[in-house]
Amino acid sequence: MLARSLFLLTSFAVLAQDPLIRITVSLVQVDAVVTDSHGKRVTDLKADDFEIKQDGVIQKITHLVYVPDNRPPFILQPKSKTPPLTLPTPLAAGQVNRTVALVVDDLGMDFENIVRVRDSLRKYVEQYMQPGDLVAIVRTGGGVAILEQFTSDKKILLAAIELLKWKFTGRTGLLPINPVNSEPVKTADGPEFLDYGNNALAELGALGTIEQVLGGMRKLPGRKSIVYFSQVMRMEARINAALDHLTDLANRGAVSLYAIDPSGLKGVNFGNDASSNEPEREAGGSLGSVLLTGMGGSQVRDHAGLEYLAKRTGGLFFANRNDIPAAIQQAVDDQMGYYLLGYSPQEGTFEKDPKKAKYHRITVRAKRPGLVVRWKTGFNGVTDNDVSLETTSSIKTREQQLMEALASPFTSNDLKVRLTCFYSDFGTNGPGVRSMLHFQAQGLSFKQQPDQSWTTAVDVVTTAYRGLKDSIQQTQSRRDISLPDDVYRKALKEGFLFSWDYKMKEPGPFLMRAVVRDAESSRIGSASQSVSVPDTRKGQLAMSGVLVSLSPTETAPASTGKIEAWSEGSPAIRRYLPGQNVLYSYVVVNPRLAGSQKQAKLAQQMLVHRNGKLIYQGKPQPVNESGRVDARRVVGGGILRLNANAQPGEYILQVVVTDQLARKSKSKVTQWIDFQVLNK
Repeated sequence: MLARSLFLLTSFAVLAQDPLIRITVSLVQVDAVVTDSHGKRVTDLKADDFEIKQDGVIQKITHLVYVPDNRPPFILQPKSKTPPLTLPTPLAAGQVNRTVALVVDDLGMDFENIVRVRDSLRKYVEQYMQPGDLVAIVRTGGGVAILEQFTSDKKILLAAIELLKWKFTGRTGLLPINPVNSEPVKTADGPEFLDYGNNALAELGALGTIEQVLGGMRKLPGRKSIVYFSQVMRMEARINAALDHLTDLANRGAVSLYAIDPSGLKGVNFGNDASSNEPEREAGGSLGSVLLTGMGGSQVRDHAGLEYLAKRTGGLFFANRNDIPAAIQQAVDDQMGYYLLGYSPQEGTFEKDPKKAKYHRITVRAKRPGLVVRWKTGFNGVTDNDVSLETTSSIKTREQQLMEALASPFTSNDLKVRLTCFYSDFGTNGPGVRSMLHFQAQGLSFKQQPDQSWTTAVDVVTTAYRGLKDSIQQTQSRRDISLPDDVYRKALKEGFLFSWDYKMKEPGPFLMRAVVRDAESSRIGSASQSVSVPDTRKGQLAMSGVLVSLSPTETAPASTGKIEAWSEGSPAIRRYLPGQNVLYSYVVVNPRLAGSQKQAKLAQQMLVHRNGKLIYQGKPQPVNESGRVDARRVVGGGILRLNANAQPGEYILQVVVTDQLARKSKSKVTQWIDFQVLNK
């Protein structure tokens, strides 16, 4: 079951951008945010300006550093009904500015608030999300389902947001990687459910989801935030014990938790947009003191756990925010600009047996009057070395390496890999996704044999991932490659191209991912792409993905065999020179038919975008009826003639097809594909 939940709960190691928080026998570190009474960061404090207590005993501060906020300035994106077409750029670990998991307690909210959260998350992604942000959408009732991974791709996140619904369950993840020569992996029959033991409270189940997210975020780079949306979390003994464990995980992972009640209450103030600096409040003390006019006792009890969750982990609780996207923005910005404090722990802090470890409470106070401090309020008496977590120096099996590459929100670039996926209709076999995987040969460990041929072996794993109650489709194989010397020389220049089809029983968004691993050196390359499969079961108009390639007069015929011909202008690579002609094609599904000949009446329009701007818009042209495949499908296409002076860079070719026999509201479909123009 653990392997099946790795898609979100990433367990790979990357170099953190900020100083790592350490908990060892000689040093315990705590991160703290300090603000004045107006919420402004205070940056000039020294060690003597702080007081740290562990279990009520004052500790001598031996380390102090202030980590400033060095991010680019925030820019609110304009609202647009038709946002410009832009290419998502995969982030490397060093490019991440902010990492945030947006956890929605869909089992703890009513229908109205689920809708409100969904609309707010959509607005946040479209207008507030910045370059360098790494975001995941997670559901306590849905688990690790479709697209719930950390990504910088807004298209993927918006598809995940659309799937937020009221009170549904189901948890699916990755299938385990089989050893070489073992039985093929089988497609999962349905969802799996995480076992929370005998806990009856829904709150404990929600905290279990947060625990998983914390585990996955530990090795992600930089400072991290979890924003938790819920209407209720009442305090009791089991909740308190669970929060101890979450606080420890948050402390070690440099993660702060923020809670938002989406109800948009008015006239209520919990007083913790700036936490009090009073000792009894520092330790998460009397929650009754936050009750102000307009809130009854039952409401305080319902929110007690939410406020406590935020305070224990150094975050904030937003109970009266009608502008949810702005509250999320405040939460993720709150992580930037903090003190890292360290002290030598007293004897007896750590146990040799982790099972006997006690929870140690920490309080931090700023001696300067009027300042507000927030910090993570404790840790378990276990050193980092005793925590059972993989490190970068761990020796991993083939299966672990492949699983981590599949789970990672980052692309692996030791091998250069490019993945192209598009919706296609397979006729009698129904809709599906066709994928092309191109990877270079230079990084592979070829060996020359006595007969002068060259051999190597690669592991290839592919997934089609949707979730909910649907099974994951996953293939894996060890591919042995043997090439004559002349073909080997050609492969070094052109690389390899593998293609495959996944048939999709249900429509919807899918995340396609492919990993290639060199069997000898363990070098890995990975890539992912989101694809939407339209619902054509009731005759709805649809359009396949767009294929582009060099015009037949400019490229040699494709060869046959395991290794397919490749050129810079192939559908998988899509690199062209100024002045070349680019052939594009697509399939229209379910056009309306009229007349005695039952003919369609379709028109196509070609548009070209660059850097988010429309640079060319062709006139609508009729789609030739000679492209008909059958009563359901018509093939269309044309030629894009690149200007001889075309500027090098990334472009998007968009094709809009209009069914002139259909109702206006359902008469248009569109698809787009990216390509690159190179220098001559």
